Amino acid sequence: MSEVAAPASGRRRTLLVVAPLAPDFDRHAGGLRLLTMLRILSREYRISFLGGTSPGGERHVAALRSLGIDFYDAASTTFDALLPQAEAGVFFEFYRSAEDVIDTVRLQRRDLPIVVDSVDLHFVRELRAAAYADRPDIAKQQALDTRCRELAVYRKADAVVVVTESDKRILQRVVPNTRVAVVPTIHEVADDVPSFQDRKPHSLLFVGGFQHTPNVDAVLFFCKDVLPLIRKVLPDTTVTIVGDGAPDAIRGMASDVITVAGWVPDVKPYLDTHLISIAPLRFGSGMKGKVGEAMAHGVPVVVTKVAAEGMDLQDEVAALIADSAPDFAAAVTRLLTDPILHERLSTNGRSLVAARWSQAVAAQHLLGLMRALPDIAPKRASVRQRAKWTARRLLRRMGLEMLG
Repeated sequence: MSEVAAPASGRRRTLLVVAPLAPDFDRHAGGLRLLTMLRILSREYRISFLGGTSPGGERHVAALRSLGIDFYDAASTTFDALLPQAEAGVFFEFYRSAEDVIDTVRLQRRDLPIVVDSVDLHFVRELRAAAYADRPDIAKQQALDTRCRELAVYRKADAVVVVTESDKRILQRVVPNTRVAVVPTIHEVADDVPSFQDRKPHSLLFVGGFQHTPNVDAVLFFCKDVLPLIRKVLPDTTVTIVGDGAPDAIRGMASDVITVAGWVPDVKPYLDTHLISIAPLRFGSGMKGKVGEAMAHGVPVVVTKVAAEGMDLQDEVAALIADSAPDFAAAVTRLLTDPILHERLSTNGRSLVAARWSQAVAAQHLLGLMRALPDIAPKRASVRQRAKWTARRLLRRMGLEMLG
């Protein structure tokens, strides 16, 4: 895919980016995607980034500053203080970052386009998770509440970024007056990868952060229902679990068979030594970074349909796809013992990543969206929104005066 033509040279305008945290690129695929997007955007915009920091997050802030991005800690800087300096627009990471201040942008800066990066459609993920909850009725109602809040933000935005075409189709049905663009998770293909023979025999790898509930469910499902079936056929099969914040239920499974590695500074050594990457997700939404990352490093994947969603993976071509515990176990067992199939999936997976999810492809979509924004008239706040915002500002001012 050819590069998007660069705009005429001149002073870079300021883009205000708001996110919960500085991108934790070494902990979560979403953080790595955001950092890569900021690297792309920093080519054409001066970026002011407003967000928090996690414990030990100094390296995440340093990564932003290395790109020439001005970082403002949300603990000491307000959104209202930064809004006047925005020139090109406001870019929100997650709908939650936008819902309390999006009306402020509409009423104070009617000239600014607003973009919201969904990362994944939260309400879709929560609705799917409800079926596996202890109280499905309560979980479903919470998901419907999320849907109401999330879509309210997207309706106010001028553009929404999603990670898959399937998410785009869903949003285009429910928010037809908002522009939707796809920017997938972003991966660079490894030049050389170890062969089947150079990897640890009968070794499986799971990668994922455990603040994300689908990952907790996936590991518990695999270790309890799938792994015993595999070990009936291949008794020496082992699995390594890599990811931040594993709960007690997962850490308690550590044994000679199951290694709970926790957070690691670099996942590449694990990708270079294990035979298969597994993604036994039973619910979720958006594109799964763990799948793209493994494929980029030449590690064949066995995934469920949910894990394959939005990636156009074909069974037997770039992945093996199975849902039930017996089918998933059979797919893993087959791939652990078939070097020809292993090599085919490894080669096809890397080719697919290069064609669909490279940084060059992401830049094409992201910069194409951003360059189109000046031609889109920003949405106007409704009379109701203006009244609510005015009342909120008045109450806030009165509260400050009373305190004074």
